[in-house]
Amino acid sequence: MHNLNGNRARLSRRRFSAMLAALALPAAFAPPVHAADAWPSQPITLIVPFPPGGTTDVTGRILARALSTQLGQSVIVENRAGASGNIGSAFVARAKPDGYTLLMSGVGTHAANAALYASMPYDPLKDFTHISSITSSPNVIAVNPEFPAKTLAELVSLLRQSPDKYNYASPGAGSSGNLAFELLKQRSDLKVQHIPYKGASQAVTDVIGGQVPILVMVADTLEPHVRAGKLRVLASTGASRSLLFPDLPTVAESGFPDFDAVSWTGLSAPAGLPDAIRDRLAQATRAALTDPEVVKPLKATGNAVTLRSPQDFTAFITGEIQKWATVAKTAGLKMD
Repeated sequence: MHNLNGNRARLSRRRFSAMLAALALPAAFAPPVHAADAWPSQPITLIVPFPPGGTTDVTGRILARALSTQLGQSVIVENRAGASGNIGSAFVARAKPDGYTLLMSGVGTHAANAALYASMPYDPLKDFTHISSITSSPNVIAVNPEFPAKTLAELVSLLRQSPDKYNYASPGAGSSGNLAFELLKQRSDLKVQHIPYKGASQAVTDVIGGQVPILVMVADTLEPHVRAGKLRVLASTGASRSLLFPDLPTVAESGFPDFDAVSWTGLSAPAGLPDAIRDRLAQATRAALTDPEVVKPLKATGNAVTLRSPQDFTAFITGEIQKWATVAKTAGLKMD
């Protein structure tokens, strides 16, 4: 009887072991689960490192809505402003690289700031996975309507004849307008004093009022004032003409070949983002920004869609860092 019970016990243990082995087979032979297969399974946060209402914020909100549709998961915009975008960018650089924290990167946070700040809280290349460029918008060189120069050539000639006599305004030290005009100064050997403002509004008001004769900033803010005859535009600073002022020649067309100084935005994530998630984000971004209904409001603010692959976008940022480092060093530009 003892042997019979023992045999039964051994048989039960064998059957139990066989059942466990059978249950394990599907897992053993199942295909591997990739990071992107289950992603995204929760809402995604898109950090905009500037206050609400600016160009980067507006672009980020348009992109967030489009990505929500493409990914089937909510993309929520969160503004983390301060230190010319460095605070929000540093937050993303320290975030977990799981695809749930993204950043609206740009010419300031990922190119110019590295040259302007003595100490940076992140490395714009090593601390990020760059996914795609999003938009670009040229700055526009404008003057008070009473100012004698009616073309860029006339402006350059006038400034050369009277070094240090005139000032130019921009929305702030280190802004894309400031950098664009400093590049023009270096290319044309001009001596003009920069008057930095804390934002676009007061700069525009003072140029319209005649306190400062020249203004350099992104085109969308200037359009209503130009249409009303309160400002005269002389040239745009991009390689291509401004979408808002298609009849306005570029700086390159006005005698300075290869001149290109634009404000741009992109989509980035923390370094170490799995390639599968990076590629899925890049594909979703491309699909979103080839939708005419998504592109339309961007164009309305003068922003041209400029899609690049992750590799091309990273190479583009590398070139931008080098370009603006040279401009900032030559001009002696520094931020506290």
